[in-house]
Amino acid sequence: MSAKTRLTDIAIKRAKPPENGQAEIWDSAIPGFGVRITSKGARSFVLLFRYQGHPRRWTLGRYPALKLADARKMADEALTKLEAGKDPQVEEAAEAATMFAATLDTFFTTYCDQQNRASTAAETRRNMTAIFLKRWKRRTLSSITRADVLSITDSLIENDRPSAARHAFSHARKFFSWCVERGLLEASPMTGLKPPVRAKNRARALSMAELAAVYGAAGNLGYPFGTIVRLLILTGQRRGEVSGMERVEFDKPSKIWTIPAERSKNGRAHALPLGPLARRIVRTTPRLSERFLFPSRGGDETTFSGWSKAKGELDKMVPTVKDWTLHDLRRSMATQLAGLGVAPHIVERILNHAGGTFAGVAGVYNRFEYRDEMHTALRAWEKCLLAEIKKTQSSKN
Repeated sequence: MSAKTRLTDIAIKRAKPPENGQAEIWDSAIPGFGVRITSKGARSFVLLFRYQGHPRRWTLGRYPALKLADARKMADEALTKLEAGKDPQVEEAAEAATMFAATLDTFFTTYCDQQNRASTAAETRRNMTAIFLKRWKRRTLSSITRADVLSITDSLIENDRPSAARHAFSHARKFFSWCVERGLLEASPMTGLKPPVRAKNRARALSMAELAAVYGAAGNLGYPFGTIVRLLILTGQRRGEVSGMERVEFDKPSKIWTIPAERSKNGRAHALPLGPLARRIVRTTPRLSERFLFPSRGGDETTFSGWSKAKGELDKMVPTVKDWTLHDLRRSMATQLAGLGVAPHIVERILNHAGGTFAGVAGVYNRFEYRDEMHTALRAWEKCLLAEIKKTQSSKN
């Protein structure tokens, strides 16, 4: 079967597959441009042309992943290059080598995964994929301008995401500097740009009533995000450390959760005794992955994402708790521990702080782990939180 018509989406969708082999429908507007249909129904755009007297067949892409309008544009550009005496496939390969998507993947594997801690590399990959890739996937590096960068960071600021804007700016600046070092760009579009907003030290500490409200709402929200929030409140650890929990990190006999150095922000392994409530949550977490407690929907290689949407849902469930972030839960827990009379150096040990009491020479020589003291403090913290939750429930009744 072979036909020639003005290609439309309707014509492509309605075309019947051949019983055997493949068939083509050729476009009447662009010479050599058409759709190849296999007996199994797969449809791909193709372009036939001659270069230096030799016939060529170029498969442009699979339909409908490649839209008809985009395929037409590719065919037009290829024929224009052909008229100028250039081989369009060679030109396309050269452009692909400097496409943002392909270069970003190389940046992840040859720089981030080699030079950064695993947690930092994972955060960079997550941030740049979510914020930049979907916008610049089909762009060449040289086509990305200062205005393009500002458009993204300004949009994040307008949507009340200043922290995301700062991180996006920092990651993009490193990426484009790496591109310049590799000779992929003459100059970075980030040159001369200042960070979108200045980082500010937050001082927000949730009250016991607020923590109890968030803890209760998180339980109603459920797994995975609600479970993560509850563990953030109970353990005081960082968001990435909790969401990236691996089953091998838990030792049941000793009741210890060990965060390995490569997953810890300060690069130091952290052995944290879990209280009974935190252990029960870990023990009853759905086993959707043999590796992670909170795997992504995509499989067993990455962990939970979709923080902004999930946090927005949680905020709607606790409208009385205003202006708080997930990281505030860590500060809040530390504040409440101090209120319970827990010594500052025990609080720092629980939080795995590299500074404070354990900074400098003191940290080098003081290797005592304070596991019993940490366990006692965390048990007291859980009892305090449960008492506040019971108090709140009683007042409602």
